[in-house]
Amino acid sequence: ARFEAERQALALMDHPNIAKVLDAGAIADGRPFFVMELVKGTPITAFCDANQLSARQRLELFVPVCQAIQHAHQKGVIHRDIKPPNALIALYDDKPVPKVIDFGIAKAAGNPLTERTLHTGFGAIVGTPEYMSPEQATFNQLDIDTRSDVYSLGVLLYELLTGTTPVDKTRLKEAAVLEVLRIVREEEPIRPSVKLSTTEARASIAATRGTNSDKLEQLLRGELDWIVMKSLEKDRNRRYETAAGLARDVDRYLKDELVEAR
Repeated sequence: ARFEAERQALALMDHPNIAKVLDAGAIADGRPFFVMELVKGTPITAFCDANQLSARQRLELFVPVCQAIQHAHQKGVIHRDIKPPNALIALYDDKPVPKVIDFGIAKAAGNPLTERTLHTGFGAIVGTPEYMSPEQATFNQLDIDTRSDVYSLGVLLYELLTGTTPVDKTRLKEAAVLEVLRIVREEEPIRPSVKLSTTEARASIAATRGTNSDKLEQLLRGELDWIVMKSLEKDRNRRYETAAGLARDVDRYLKDELVEAR
């Protein structure tokens, strides 16, 4: 049923930054298949680090990821698992192009994507904790809307800028399930500039962004801090209303215009 849901989700979408479905059906024994565009890509964070992309270049790649998620939302699909391995960068004619993949746990915002029942057993958490919105950090997840993806995009942006997620990954790995959910729901993230100033690896993080730690801290302080923190509001009514709204604010920053998050 999940497979069918992903196929239908992808079939609804037609966007240059979302992997395309080319064919679908079932083989003789009834097992379903779909044929998807092959994305020879690298997770966005790994690509940026390997190529020592500046904060500005990272933001330029982040905007189309937001636009792809906005397209999914307009088709009534919430991704629910936005993270670097699902936002790949592939080279087309030597130009880096973001491609969003893996709508496997996507939830239809309107009609259910498949007739079959999707069971998420009690105790199963759908999503990846360090990228998960506070409203996703529950056992039923009945109250999820498109702003959940806006939060996850905020986490991705945080990581692109600081080299780390708002909640430490090792801490989440060591915590029991209920504690993980509590951390995601309740603990306020530290501003990116402050996080960078307190991490031991700040020199190497800055180096992979083609600068030094003082300059990177200074760059993050102000508008970029505000944009990220608006995306990461625990109360979703205070976040950007849409992924497009987040993309527009990043774009304003890139054009040296006043950002809405101010």
